[in-house]
Amino acid sequence: MQYYCHDCAIKNGILKPTIPTLLTGTQYQLGKYLKHTAPTSNCNFNTIFAGPASSTYQNFIVTTVASGHVQIDDQGRTNVTWVASRQTGITYNHNKFVGPTDAVKVVSHDDNNKIHGFPIHSSELGVAKCILCGRPIPY
Repeated sequence: MQYYCHDCAIKNGILKPTIPTLLTGTQYQLGKYLKHTAPTSNCNFNTIFAGPASSTYQNFIVTTVASGHVQIDDQGRTNVTWVASRQTGITYNHNKFVGPTDAVKVVSHDDNNKIHGFPIHSSELGVAKCILCGRPIPY
């Protein structure tokens, strides 16, 4: 895995600060949007964004890409993590709401057909160093 701070990712063309206009343009994306905006009984564990509106979902995705840090995973996908320091959603586990989330992860940023995001809790994040400048970054 490779990790980049936001500044180094932008400077080196790894993170493009653009978001596709349709974050629910494919069946895959629509499924992820529905999974993370409304709790359902078919998922034992997932996280739900703070609001079900598509504008809320889009705003969290845009903010994460505009401010987050980058991880290139072992499959070459570009993922972005942003620690919001405010509530981004809630964790839903076995038909119960169990706690607020305060960060967002956007996965597959480099794939317009699969880009999507979900709220996470910052306590789940590790810390790595940017491979270019050495700054600590969450992942």
